[in-house]
Amino acid sequence: MYTDNIPDLAHARLIRARARGVPIRDGDRAVAIAYLSDGTYVPNDTIVRFEVARGENPARRLTSALATTGARGLWFYGGDDAARRAAAELNLDLTPVGMAFVRRMDPAARENGLRLRVPAAFDKLSVNEIVSDHAAWFQNPEAFVVERDRDTIGVALSETLTPEWSEIRVVIAPTYRGRGFGSTAITLLADRLEEAGKLVCASIDSMEARGRSALEGAGFRLADYYFSARRR
Repeated sequence: MYTDNIPDLAHARLIRARARGVPIRDGDRAVAIAYLSDGTYVPNDTIVRFEVARGENPARRLTSALATTGARGLWFYGGDDAARRAAAELNLDLTPVGMAFVRRMDPAARENGLRLRVPAAFDKLSVNEIVSDHAAWFQNPEAFVVERDRDTIGVALSETLTPEWSEIRVVIAPTYRGRGFGSTAITLLADRLEEAGKLVCASIDSMEARGRSALEGAGFRLADYYFSARRR
């Protein structure tokens, strides 16, 4: 497994931005903060962000957080050491629910005549619909139409996460899937961003194999999983 110092991806940012913070106290001291999901993307009995004061035991404070909030689970990124340790020490059931990828290798995608172009006025409605259906957590995406022989076969999106990092997402129309177009479109967009000096990451919000294959064909490698940790 690869680990990288990547920022919260766009979906995780939105989940956490909607969460409500609850301070966890020991006497008159705040020793942790548990953020409860609003229920939109993750069940509302789930802590989606857990911050522990320096020197505190994460498992002990997560026990207090679960009792204080009434939550039954924790949603976290595998690279979050405190959350991962706490879930393991409390023997919570872990289920991978998403994957984060970074671009680390040369792409294996083949040439197949694809190109990216800036959307024209007549593309805007369909692009907006695709963003709404497949990347609603992108707040300010830059979009490109994926074309082959003047046929529109999909949309490629990028979202700036930090000055260093951009996240990408590609949606290929159902009738064109299974031909390697996803990997090629991802490669084209990732190359464009890397040439501009950006580091590139991507996510899959399930354990779906086709999306992972498309990313790996474009030179991406798994960085870590998002987990749902629940009481037995």
